[in-house]
Amino acid sequence: MAVKIIADAVSNLFDYIRKDKNLDIKIMSLHLTIGSHEYLCYEDKIDIKEFSKKYYELMAEGEEVKTSLVGPGQFEEAFREEVEKGNKVVCFTMAKGISGTYNSACVARDAINEEKKEKVVEVIDCMTAGLGEGLQAIHAYELAQEGKSFEEIVEEAESFKHFVRSDFTVDNIKYLLKTGRVGKALARFVKILNIKILLKRNEESKIAFAGSAIGTNNAIKQLSKVVIENIDMDKDQIVYITHCNVMDNALRLKDALNNAGINNIEIYDYDLISGAHIGPGSLAVFYVAKDQY
Repeated sequence: MAVKIIADAVSNLFDYIRKDKNLDIKIMSLHLTIGSHEYLCYEDKIDIKEFSKKYYELMAEGEEVKTSLVGPGQFEEAFREEVEKGNKVVCFTMAKGISGTYNSACVARDAINEEKKEKVVEVIDCMTAGLGEGLQAIHAYELAQEGKSFEEIVEEAESFKHFVRSDFTVDNIKYLLKTGRVGKALARFVKILNIKILLKRNEESKIAFAGSAIGTNNAIKQLSKVVIENIDMDKDQIVYITHCNVMDNALRLKDALNNAGINNIEIYDYDLISGAHIGPGSLAVFYVAKDQY
């Protein structure tokens, strides 16, 4: 018996990332519609780097983009496949406060556990998205590789998620406003003052206001300051920077962190699903903090 780690496509764990890191983590695909074209992320064989560039360019031009969550049936099929092999499953989903995917996974979990008359599947609300989820799934996978039990991995995952910070800034708040992920009052405030806002996930698995800055350069400085103040420097960890077609800004953030002695940094395109809700020009950073938040 082994412990199988599953995550949804919002985890940002593209095929090439999992291959480079030798991660045997199963990814649950989500549907992405751009105009009249529908894609299954990330089962469709697309060049993520090229696709991301065009994707965010189309969004900036006003192309309609829609996403859909993973249904309970899809989760149940994936869980059952592993359980029938004699494995137990720890599944990570994006924050329940921003998507119904977590609830779908829980419906499937309950069905499988009831059928087996024991707990063989657990679902973790990552309380975040993007590589904040991916970072948690990777940590659980490493624990499984070390031979930790299902119960030990679940307990650690529930504790660890409170230390994973997700800090980001968006170029245009209209995408978050459109999907109801920020309030209208905050959106009006930002529009009137023409400022860049800093955001983070909170303990309610939702997006929260974290600060503001005048202009992109100052927003990047503020973002780096937040990381420097909160990161657990005692841990040998990778800091993940992701961006929505603004590699130059990602490199500026990396330089600022390097100057503070944070050197183990990897940069990737922001995942396409949650990227649809924060929009082109967004910049995010994910890491393990020294304190819970």
